[in-house]
Amino acid sequence: MKRRTSILVISVFIIIALSACNLPSSEPSETEEADPAALALTITALASGQGNSAAAPQNTVTPEFTGTPGPSATPSVPQVSVTTNTNCRIGPGVQYDLIDALLIGQTAEVVGKNSGVPNYWVIKRVNGSGTCWLWGQYATVTGNTSNLAEYPVPPTPTPSPTLTFTPTVTLTPTSPPSAPTAVNNVAVTKICVPLLPPLYQFGGTLTWEDKSNNEDGFNIYFNGGFFAAIPANSTSYPLPLLPFAAGSPQKWGVEAFNGVGKAAVKDVTFTCP
Repeated sequence: MKRRTSILVISVFIIIALSACNLPSSEPSETEEADPAALALTITALASGQGNSAAAPQNTVTPEFTGTPGPSATPSVPQVSVTTNTNCRIGPGVQYDLIDALLIGQTAEVVGKNSGVPNYWVIKRVNGSGTCWLWGQYATVTGNTSNLAEYPVPPTPTPSPTLTFTPTVTLTPTSPPSAPTAVNNVAVTKICVPLLPPLYQFGGTLTWEDKSNNEDGFNIYFNGGFFAAIPANSTSYPLPLLPFAAGSPQKWGVEAFNGVGKAAVKDVTFTCP
């Protein structure tokens, strides 16, 4: 029995030692001591028969390591990327010439800005030397931008003057409007049909030569009176058959006209038979 009690006491001290390993890392003060009442309760429990079981399992303590955060991965040189292909110009605005572009998946170094022009970054060109101004609508900048140089805004380009081409017109002097020229060579191819003596039917075709190119038409006259009007560029007119006494002269005339005036009437006279 004495031997069993010694084993129990030793086991209790082992358990207390192992439990002390799981205490917080801060060291207790030198005046801290174990609670005698709690220790007595533990010994009593073990002596009452719980010590007959197999040896108490030992706790496996896995040490926990709390890492100290390392320095941020923020690049020392500001970089920019875009979510949409973005133009890069010689100045901050569409009025400036387009000289480069930053595409999705590309990055460029940010070298400057202008505090008075928000949402634009001055970057090193991706496809050439020098710098250009990138619109920041779709841009993501990483790195410290507080020390970026202030770039002045370039002068606004002067628009090229619009050239107006005035065609050269050569004016050909024209003569003032005038009345048409009179016709020429008026003639009749006559038709004479005898009726009861001494009557005949006079008819045929009146012809002439057009001597002008500015007439609006021709007036036809019969025995001095107006008879008909026909279109410009005409050179003949069919005469109706009219009854007249044999040998009586019948006169037909042609007159060219336009908006300015009339030409002289040219006549022809014929008889039947």
